[in-house]
Amino acid sequence: MVDSLTTLQDEALAAEAAARDAFAAFYSGLTTGDEQSALPPEVTQALALWVEARKRWELAQELPRAVPAPRLGLKPPSAVVLPNSLSARDALAALFAPQLWQTEASGLALVARVSDSAQVRVEFDEVLGFGPEQAIRQIARSGPAAAQTFLALASLWMERLAGQPHETYLTLAASDLLRFQGKKATPKGGYHRDDILAKGRDLYLLSRISVPHASHSECLSIGRLLSLEALEAGHEAGGQSIVRFRYHLGQEAHSWMLESVAQVAPRLLAYHPIRQKYQILLGFCLAWHAGNHPEQSELSLPHLLELAAIPLPDKRLGEFLTSVEDALADLAHDGILPTVKLVKPKGWHELLATRQTRALLQQSRIQIEKPRSAGADRG
Repeated sequence: MVDSLTTLQDEALAAEAAARDAFAAFYSGLTTGDEQSALPPEVTQALALWVEARKRWELAQELPRAVPAPRLGLKPPSAVVLPNSLSARDALAALFAPQLWQTEASGLALVARVSDSAQVRVEFDEVLGFGPEQAIRQIARSGPAAAQTFLALASLWMERLAGQPHETYLTLAASDLLRFQGKKATPKGGYHRDDILAKGRDLYLLSRISVPHASHSECLSIGRLLSLEALEAGHEAGGQSIVRFRYHLGQEAHSWMLESVAQVAPRLLAYHPIRQKYQILLGFCLAWHAGNHPEQSELSLPHLLELAAIPLPDKRLGEFLTSVEDALADLAHDGILPTVKLVKPKGWHELLATRQTRALLQQSRIQIEKPRSAGADRG
């Protein structure tokens, strides 16, 4: 019995140390902002393992015992910044109190009640707690220019290597991407150094994005958004800057481009990445959502904004809503997503007149249908 208790105790302590290490790594990188209050999947997984190990140990004890001091071989940061939101504070308060956590019957969430009126809920899916939406959000978070770079990379690959396995490499230069996007060359030929290097930066950011792929057997594999090799930056004989590289699409990205994203990609490249950033980010995310969730004809506006990594401003929410509505109207008018429209809640005039803009945003939704291919239009 003693040996069994010792083993369970060691397992609980090891799981606790792993959970603390995972959280410390997350905590040290926090910055202010509500959008960063969600716990990463590796933290939720470590937390779940800790809770289960702690429960097994406590159930095996005849009498309650004091929790031993944590075993940490980690030097805490001298200063950290916590997101200024109640959800983040509650999560921090509950994280190191595993006795508060309960697993829901579905097995897809952990819930901790931190007071009579507040609880923390950590949701995760049947695999590891995240899905392809995280990769889409990360592309959007890298900015509209990076999103356009991804669309150009994927479109060029599909155009030149259609029908090939997704592991097939394609060799390009940054100038090929700029030319495909319709960027004009300088009078001397070639492209500006800053534009070339910006593409190189986008390539690096995109190559660092991981994408989970769950098979029918419920096993999970982690791949890259795109596999990048031989990234070379330098100058040609004439002094022109060059960025040359080999790449291929990841398995998930390849499947996205076989869906509706490929149909809208070339037209999204015509938008300006600064003046029309909402059109790019919203169009990209809506096309992906419509192609991968064809059974869902609508989604909430907050969900779309989260997917597109567009934060709500602290002020002038009415102007922000108008900008989003105008961007959606452009996507419909330009034939990129002809069916998309913003549906406001009943009584939205009163909400706007009484400056309840945040409530108006939360209750608004987006209606969307999967884009039809050009072949379907001709049929």
